[in-house]
Amino acid sequence: MNHPLNCDLFCHVVDNFGDIGVAWRLARQLAHEHGCVVRLFVDDLNTFAAICPQIQPRMGQQTVNSVNILPWSRQQQLDPGDIVVEMFGCHLLPGFVERVQRVGARRVRWVNLEHLSAEDWVEGTHLRVSPQPGGIDKLFFFPGFTAGSGGLLREADLLARRAAWERLPNARRIALRSLGLPPPPEHASTVLLFSYARNGIAPWLQAMAAASRPTTLWICPGPMRAEVDAWLSMQLSTGQSTVRGSLTLCALPFVPQERFDELLWSADVCVVRGEDSFVRAQWAARPMVWHAYPQHDQAHLEKIDAFLRRYLEQAQAPVRDAVVALSEAWNQGGELVPAWQQFVSRLPQIRAHAQAWCERLAQLPDLASQLLAAVAAQPDRQPAGAARASAAAADGLK
Repeated sequence: MNHPLNCDLFCHVVDNFGDIGVAWRLARQLAHEHGCVVRLFVDDLNTFAAICPQIQPRMGQQTVNSVNILPWSRQQQLDPGDIVVEMFGCHLLPGFVERVQRVGARRVRWVNLEHLSAEDWVEGTHLRVSPQPGGIDKLFFFPGFTAGSGGLLREADLLARRAAWERLPNARRIALRSLGLPPPPEHASTVLLFSYARNGIAPWLQAMAAASRPTTLWICPGPMRAEVDAWLSMQLSTGQSTVRGSLTLCALPFVPQERFDELLWSADVCVVRGEDSFVRAQWAARPMVWHAYPQHDQAHLEKIDAFLRRYLEQAQAPVRDAVVALSEAWNQGGELVPAWQQFVSRLPQIRAHAQAWCERLAQLPDLASQLLAAVAAQPDRQPAGAARASAAAADGLK
């Protein structure tokens, strides 16, 4: 009988929860759906605890949701599992790398799971290997939106859970109440705001406050809270709501990662950032704006353009124009109000497009399944010394 696969995942927590969000989601799926024994090594358990309240940052080892969670330094004392996954090019400690190399490719599969991108080069780079000392290869695995990529993280029951939730007449009200949020006013549009810092949102907030239709803005913890506070001329405390004209503003608390989907499902528009919330908004099938992580060389703009080309390939021109205009305004610091008004005027069509896009994505295999299949397909490689010894023995038998 084969033993369960032992999977080691390694994650540096950067500054915006995206990396740890992806790592935590992958770890749980490998454990729950594929029966893997998962160890997740994290360098910042305090930040991790914001999206997983069960975490005890001072503990040397703990198990949460069937995943063994360890501080970064513990890898120095442990041998590698069957699969070692570096999340986003994080660098393992030298002692652990030496043990990976010592046991070699007959015992360990070493993977670098890269950041998500819709750019064309992804298909040509996905599943390439890089030979490492000790005769072991490192497999480069690229998530993506096409059959030639590694796909997206998606639990097996995710879309069925969303559909069941949407069929419940009071689902949104119940979800909001359980999160300590007041239900939005009748006929209000709801906007989830989870973006990086962006200057110049005061005209956008003022436009929503002056609009004839009410809007409820759910503000996630993060840098945008300060921008909203500046417009309000007050500090909005976590859990607090306030009203300005037609705009109701609610300061959200951190919510456990598994509850974040309910916020996305409850919103009419999702402004999301990074990688994890970006993907979940697509599975939510909601109109969305993706705020990509700003980079000094403007490389993030190429990533946005590549995604929009794929996302809008089958969209009608009014939908395409509205989505592109708001994306450009949000990501390039442009004037938000005209783009926002154009976007809101097309919400039913954009919602239908988001649903169709979600259904097309769901035809592709999910990331976790593809990752395990790719690892299983990798051939064994002997260390160079062992290969030379085998060749010498063969020569002696001639």
